[in-house]
Order: sequence, then C-alpha cells, then structure tokens
Amino acid sequence: MIEPKDFFNTLVNNGADFFCGVPDSLLKDFCAFVADNAKPQSHIITANEGNAIALAAGHYLASGNPAVVYMQNSGIGNCINPLLSLTDEEVYKIPLLMLIGWRGEPGIKDEPQHIKQGKVTDKILDACSIKYAVLPQETGEAVQAVNNACNYIKENKKPFALIIKKGTFAPYKLQNKKDNGFDLSREEAIKITAQNLDKKAIIISTTGQISRELYEYRESAGQLHNQDFLTVGSMGHASSIAQGIALEKINRTVYCFDGDGACIMHLGALPVIAKTGLKNFKHIVFNNQAHDSVGVQPTSADFIDFNKLAKACGYKNVFSASSKEELKQCLEKLNTCDSPALLEVKVKCGARKDLGRPKEKPQENKNAFMSFLQENIAYEGKDSLANITDILKKHNAKNILLFTGKKSYEKIKDKIEKNLENIKFTIYNDISPNPKAQEIDTALKLLNGFDFIIAAGGGSVMDFAKLFRFCYDNKISPKEALAFDNAINRTPLLAIPTTAGTGAEATKFAVVYVDGIKHSFEHEYMLPDYAIIDGSLVKDNPKYLKACCGADTLCQAIESYWSVNSTKESKYYAKKAMELCRDYLEEYVNSTEETPAQKMAQAAFYSGRAINISKTTAAHALSYKITTDYKIPHGHAVSLSIAGLMKENEKAQNVTDSRGADYVRQTIAEIKNILAIKDIDCYFEQLLKNIGLEQDLAKLGIIDIDTVVQSVNTERLKNNPVLISDLKKLFSK
Repeated sequence: MIEPKDFFNTLVNNGADFFCGVPDSLLKDFCAFVADNAKPQSHIITANEGNAIALAAGHYLASGNPAVVYMQNSGIGNCINPLLSLTDEEVYKIPLLMLIGWRGEPGIKDEPQHIKQGKVTDKILDACSIKYAVLPQETGEAVQAVNNACNYIKENKKPFALIIKKGTFAPYKLQNKKDNGFDLSREEAIKITAQNLDKKAIIISTTGQISRELYEYRESAGQLHNQDFLTVGSMGHASSIAQGIALEKINRTVYCFDGDGACIMHLGALPVIAKTGLKNFKHIVFNNQAHDSVGVQPTSADFIDFNKLAKACGYKNVFSASSKEELKQCLEKLNTCDSPALLEVKVKCGARKDLGRPKEKPQENKNAFMSFLQENIAYEGKDSLANITDILKKHNAKNILLFTGKKSYEKIKDKIEKNLENIKFTIYNDISPNPKAQEIDTALKLLNGFDFIIAAGGGSVMDFAKLFRFCYDNKISPKEALAFDNAINRTPLLAIPTTAGTGAEATKFAVVYVDGIKHSFEHEYMLPDYAIIDGSLVKDNPKYLKACCGADTLCQAIESYWSVNSTKESKYYAKKAMELCRDYLEEYVNSTEETPAQKMAQAAFYSGRAINISKTTAAHALSYKITTDYKIPHGHAVSLSIAGLMKENEKAQNVTDSRGADYVRQTIAEIKNILAIKDIDCYFEQLLKNIGLEQDLAKLGIIDIDTVVQSVNTERLKNNPVLISDLKKLFSK
C-alpha cells in the first residue's frame, strides 16, 4: 500500500500541486489527504469530470503547470469531449495527469454497473490516444511511476493517466470534516418519503446510497421493488431518466430521488425539465452537502439554494424540509401542487455500516420496472367510483363512449351515471357473451368522435371495449388487429368490472371470435389505463355467477404462481389473490355482504395483474373447448382440472421450467401453504361443493373428453411447469 502523504508529496515535488475532480471510493484516502493538506485554492471538487478537465486546462494556461485530475473510471465518459476537443495534441495540446480509480477491474468482484467500465477502461484511453500506466502498489515503484508520468506530460504536452487499483492507498481519515448541522438521517427521510407517496407513484432513484436505502426500505416493508428504477450508474442523470418516463406516462406521477452531488453534476437538466412543463414530475433532492459514499468529500451544495435555483430554472413550486414533521408537511404539499416541483430534504451525512445492496441484477430491476409501468392505475374501495370525475377532468374528456352489459348495467346505472353529470356520453351494449369480430366492426362503423371510453361490465364487455379501443385508435378492423404491429394509443380507457372473476381490467389480453375461430389477442395497448374495483358492483350477482367468477380468480392465481413465466412480481400478486380467495371466496358466493365482495373484487384484479405477467397454464388451456361445446361458464370449466393439474405438477416429472424440479416442488408446496391445503383432492372437492360448482363430468353432460383434450391450446400448455403426456387423467380423481 502507498501512504497518501507520500503520493501527495511526490506529485507536489513534480510541480503538480493543483488538484481537481470528482471523488471515488478507490481514491477516497488520497482525496481525503488532499482535502486536508492542499491549499483551498489548489483543490476544487468539481461538478463532473469534464468540468475538471476544463478546469485543469485553465490552470495550465494561466500557470504553465499541469494539474492533477482525479476520478472514477465511470467518469471518463464525462471527460471525452474536453479530452478530444480541448487538451488533445491535435487541438490545444494541454498536459495534465489523470488519476483514475479502476472500478470493475477484471477478476475483482464489483457492482454490476462497474463491470463493463472496468473491462474497457484501458481501451477507452487507447481510443483517445492517451498514454497510461497502472500505478504499482509498492511505494518506491509508485514514486517512479509518478516521476515518469510527470516527465512525460511536461516533455510531450499531453495528458497521461495513472490507473489505480483497489487497495492501492493506505487508510486515511478526513480530518477537516464539516458538520452540516442537519439532524434527519437520509435513510429515515427516504422511509418517510416512500410512505407518504401515492402507492401508484413511479420512483427513479439516483446512484449510490439513496437507491440502496430505498431498496432496504422496500425489503423491510415486505413490498415489491418494481415501482422503483434504481439508477446504479449514470450519476447525475436520474432526473433526465425520470423526465423521459414522465413525458410518456402522463397519467402517472413520477418522482426523482436525487442527491445533491448527482444533481449538481448535471444541473443543466433542471431548465430542460422545467421547460417541458411536466405536470407529473416531482423532484426530491436529499441534500447532505457531501459525496457521502466516497469519503464524505464536500459538494458545493452548502453554497447553493436549491429552491431558488429550481425556481429560476422554471419549476412551478419548491419546498424545503430538515425535520420529520417538515418533511411530512412538505410531502403533502408536493403530492398535490402544480409541477414540475422540487423538494429539498436536508439530511445529515452517514449510512448504516450494514446497508445492503440490491439482490436483483440491473436487467431484472429494469424488466420488473417496465412491467410496473405497463400496469394501469387502479382505484379500490367503496367510494372508488367517485374518482371517475377526476379521471375525466384530467383528460379533459368531453364525449364519453360507455360500453355496458345489457342486463347487468341496470343494477349499477345510477352509481355510474351520477359521476357523468354534465358530460356527454353514449351507451353501447350490443355485445354478446363471447365478442365477435363482426360485432366490433359494426360498432366501429356506428361510433365515432369519442375522446374517452368506459367499460362497465363483465369479461366480455371488457374484451369488447379493449378490442374496440385498439381498432378505433389505429383505424383497423379486428382481423387486421391480429397481425398489427405499428400501434398507437390515443383514447383513454377506464374499466369498471361488474363481476369478480376474469381480471380483464388488469390485463393486456382480449378474446375475439373471427369467422367462428377463437383468438386470444395480446398487446400492451389493450390494457385499460384505469380500473375501478368496487365490491358494491359485484355483491348482488347471482350465486352461480359469483362461484364461476371466483373459481376463475382462484385458478388464475394458482396457475400464475406455478407458470414457467412467473416472476417475483407475478407471484406477489398471485399470492395476494390466493390469500383473499382463501379467506373470502365461500362467504362471497353465499352472502351479499359488502366486505367479502370487495375482497373478491380485489382478488380478481390481483389475479389479472398476475396473469398479465405470467399468463395461465394447462387448466385454462383445457377449459376453452368445454365452454364452447358444453356451454359451461369459463370459471366452472377451469375448476374441473385444477386439482388434477396440481397433483401432476407436484410430482415434478418431465419438468419444463428452467428453474428445475426442486423449484417446481417448492412452488407447489408454497401454494398449498398459502391455501392451507393438506390433501389436494379433498380441498378442491370441499371448496367447489361449498360454492356450488358440480365436478362430475357426466352430470355436466361432458361425454367426449377426448375432443376436449385434442383441441387444447398448446401455447398455454407450454406455460405449465411440467410436460403432461396424458391430459385426460387431469379430470379423474
């Protein structure tokens, strides 16, 4: 190891006594010594690394002496423009010495965002024609390397880089630490902030400890991480990532969790954000006036008034908090004020020594986050219909198209239409139980000029509305939609389910019959923009309808949980749906109480969210022919094979799930635990009997099971975790 003092003195003795840059964890001991021992005017912590190259150039032009620029290798990207267009020998030919921390060094374990940078650090320098050397870790050799580097830059008037490995410098603690005087910890501030945001909020968190603390909060609260994009690299760009999302997802609120150092690194993003006038953009800067994770080196945030700066850039509202009480008050204002808006949260330095890191890989985080972005906004509960007015106002809707069932709508008409007062709306209910392409064609010819669509009904009404909206916006027929790629989505769609079963209000799927052939259509623009989940709309449904829909909800959740496409997110939703079915399905079917109705409406919604990610499996694949040929409702048809399928999956033979047989067995064990199943046959026999769903095929009139098996949807079979050679046995106990 090299003592920072010896390294510093060697540089100074070579006339390199001006230091600037952005702190790095591999250089923190050396940077701390520089902060304590260099003259104040000879050490500048810059906004970003490119800024440091330019500052070093200015120093050379004025003094004739080369400067030392320190950085992490991830900062080289910020340097390339000034290195090639300012200091390069073919331009101004300005010497300087770069000290580059080698994060992600090949063969050394590091965080994902550093791996690629570590592989190409030397290649980038080669491409820029910058000579470099890896700094030896023995003092004598390191001194010689510095002497050689300084001689090179003086003689050739060119930049030179010393690449510095992990563990090169001996420990040195910063002596001149400045207490910022704030009492609130950043981790506590992040917890309070996350707790006080809308549960549908989108969060983009900046690199470093802010993302780690947000991740830890979700873990401790037993929440998913899918609504958070953890920006593990790209320091300073979180706000621009958030801006890009806010521009696309105009009906969602986007929060950027920023740090003072990161925000300062690319301050130019602020006026660009403000100029777009985003009404859904909230910027939260956790300000501790330091680069905390790399040695608590100070930023220039103690000199900045973020609120005045944001206001000057064009932000509509600004707030500042430095205590728990102030933070809660400011968050209440931030959540409802005109945007773009900025909240500065003043926090003390430091983090827990045992602060964890995300367990998922960046691409896993990205995929889960993108799935979350594709989810719709749901309003759940007794008075959720009241949100219709605000939704329509948000979209400035003037002319509403309302799809409904023919009979079911009469029971809920007053509840819906009281929220449509003084708004023009047209009701359309010529919808058959299984939507047909020609019916949608007819509707497309009759209906036009609408700027908002509401679907209030069961699964068929939902499917009809989703398909109509897709064809309406893209000016195509249902037949053309099946093979249409370049889709657009203009007209918002609100789904209000009046049955607690299909979960169609939460999926990007729809079924349509074209020339008598059933097609399952999938596209992200099929997903409704909003859903209202109100148990009062489903509590008085006929008992048999409740039973069929409830069985569909339960089977969807079970199949989603074991699907080969399941993810952490889909299993989370499937588990919630199963738990609600476990506790409320029988009571819902056999009563008209509001609580079980609301719980089952939520279960249906969660099961829809689950299959929207994972899709269903063999039980659903086997159900379609039964429904078509024997007129047995879908949920009832699915229930006929679910017990047999669970038993086959539990055996974990001929496993197709890439996660392996042990994983499949564990998954079935988890399902049995969630539903409190001891014996699979007994459980389903008793449950389905209690809700009135006959399981005897002969009594149901199903006499040709061979035809059912032969017509199965093979795509759904592929989603099943095991390959089942004899599908007929799924129907026998």
